[in-house]
Amino acid sequence: MKNDMVDFLDCKLEGLELFKNPQYTDLLGKPFVLGGRGPTNYDCWGICLEIGQRVGIHYPLSFTPDDTEHQDKAIQETRDQDFIRLDKPESFCIVTFKITPPFIDHCGIVMQNCIQFIHIMRNHSVALQRLDNKILAPRIEGFYRLR
Repeated sequence: MKNDMVDFLDCKLEGLELFKNPQYTDLLGKPFVLGGRGPTNYDCWGICLEIGQRVGIHYPLSFTPDDTEHQDKAIQETRDQDFIRLDKPESFCIVTFKITPPFIDHCGIVMQNCIQFIHIMRNHSVALQRLDNKILAPRIEGFYRLR
């Protein structure tokens, strides 16, 4: 499974032909730094904040704990306070993942085509992926927008 994840993450420009908006392509390839809020590096919440800001959505600021269990707790607290769960993806909604089940420990932001999302993971750079990718699709916990 680990090799599948590495192959998935190395495919940074998968489906880019569907994603023509240069407003976001400058973010692809930026490096991961825990707590990164740009403009030179990001963590998964930092990239959501950046894209949200570019489209006029002001997601709540949040710290990024270093361990999975505390990440799960921080994500759930923010989600429960500030977000509404959606039945399906919407443009610029947040998508959350259980990379390390049972914890919710990762997020990304859905693009305007509702087919792709941008995210970043530890030891990788900002990447554009499809929501139906065979590696991450089964790990999607849910889709959320601000209340």
